[in-house]
Amino acid sequence: MKLRFHNTGKSAAVFHVRSMLNCGPWTYTVSPDAHLFDTLSVSTHERSAYDLSAYGPNGFLRTFKGSVGNKGDANLAVQSAYELRFGPGITLDIHNRGEDATTVHIAESYTKQGLTHTLEPGQSLTWHWPFEASFGWYDLTITVDSDATFERRLAGHVETGNDSVSDPALGA
Repeated sequence: MKLRFHNTGKSAAVFHVRSMLNCGPWTYTVSPDAHLFDTLSVSTHERSAYDLSAYGPNGFLRTFKGSVGNKGDANLAVQSAYELRFGPGITLDIHNRGEDATTVHIAESYTKQGLTHTLEPGQSLTWHWPFEASFGWYDLTITVDSDATFERRLAGHVETGNDSVSDPALGA
């Protein structure tokens, strides 16, 4: 599992990574306008499963769940980048590194909107999710039909430098 943290802010950002598989935790401090990389092995576990959660500032959350080494395991690379050109949003890039086609489902909890797309081996999907309606707050979950263990979750707040509002999902 490759982790990449990128801090585009003007202050250092601290990220805390926890595993549900009896290893870790890990803490990463990323300087302003810097990148930090780490690789965590999932093959040391008897089931070759992984279940990691990364926590950061302002509600930042990324979860990574799945397994490797079994026929039918999803092998997707999921990358996200904050995008401000069209208002607060995230652009997702999902690449199928597996040998089989897989149907990808993306659900957004604030707007209750979703996207379903089949990716052939080697194919990618790039999709922009705008979050103006939720004042920059987001909560995306990515699953696939072919592997019940696979899940990616991306949640937090897209910072624009402008005044913002508290998470509209608080107290709901």
